[in-house]
Amino acid sequence: MSNLSVKSEPMFSSYNLNEKLPNLHESKEMQLDLTSEYWTPTTQGEFKLCFFQEIKPSFVKDEKSGEPIELECAFFIAQDKDGVTKTIRNGSVILVSTLAEYVDSGKLIQGTPLKLTFTGKRKTSRGNQVDTWSVKPLIINQ
Repeated sequence: MSNLSVKSEPMFSSYNLNEKLPNLHESKEMQLDLTSEYWTPTTQGEFKLCFFQEIKPSFVKDEKSGEPIELECAFFIAQDKDGVTKTIRNGSVILVSTLAEYVDSGKLIQGTPLKLTFTGKRKTSRGNQVDTWSVKPLIINQ
């Protein structure tokens, strides 16, 4: 049997603030950092191994104006070779719309392991450049 479990409950402990609280100086820090970084791949073939978290609006810097804009982003918990995790997000229209389709159909849920690969840029009919992606679910060896 595997020690891996599928989780659909809250990820963190919480405590009633009106009761006696535990001593935080005796706690352990989780590996996961709740702040996220916007991932902008630059090289075709660049990839991240990650767990899908959610799709939600996020403020990002507009590439043309430099001003913050609200953009629908996909959030992930990326993991490096050493198992260190970092929360990342990306607002590529193609990536977000692809994931949203599977979320809406119930086929993609929080915690699903994925390999996201940047496959390059494509010109739209309006002359804009859009990022293209490969999104593959991962099978975990147990």
